[in-house]
Amino acid sequence: MKKNILTVIILAATLVNLTLCGVMLFVYLPNAQKMNAMITKICQVIDLELESPIPKEKEEEVLPQDLEPILVAEEMTIQLTKGADGKVHHVRLNVSLVLNKKAEDYKTIQPLIEPQNARIKEIIQDSVGELTYENHLDSKELVKEEILKLLQEEFNTKCIYRIDFSSYLGI
Repeated sequence: MKKNILTVIILAATLVNLTLCGVMLFVYLPNAQKMNAMITKICQVIDLELESPIPKEKEEEVLPQDLEPILVAEEMTIQLTKGADGKVHHVRLNVSLVLNKKAEDYKTIQPLIEPQNARIKEIIQDSVGELTYENHLDSKELVKEEILKLLQEEFNTKCIYRIDFSSYLGI
């Protein structure tokens, strides 16, 4: 008789378990489907943002014949910030501004470059002087971008197209 009662209790527990699993299935399945749909929508939005639906600003292509290089400083020597070694290092470079001849304000900016040469050199010295000897080669492009931005702000123009360093030598 003990065996039959134990079998009946196990059978009852199994039926209760099966019933609760069925209830959970019908209660949680719609919520799980809604959650799955929401996650899918979020993933789609993220994919769209990675591809950016907003068009990128197209940097206007300038032909080489529309560019005019102007030498600003020949053999300019700039002291770098002391680095890990504690020694004083210098950078020797030639600097040229490249102007876009097709820019709207080219005719007003081009004559200002020569008289403002001292200010341009000062901006270059300040930007390059912040570098250390250890990172001056790695940061060269970043500094050129920073100088370009500062000069464009100083002259309030986009006519200044690029900064070129020639004979860039760390001493």
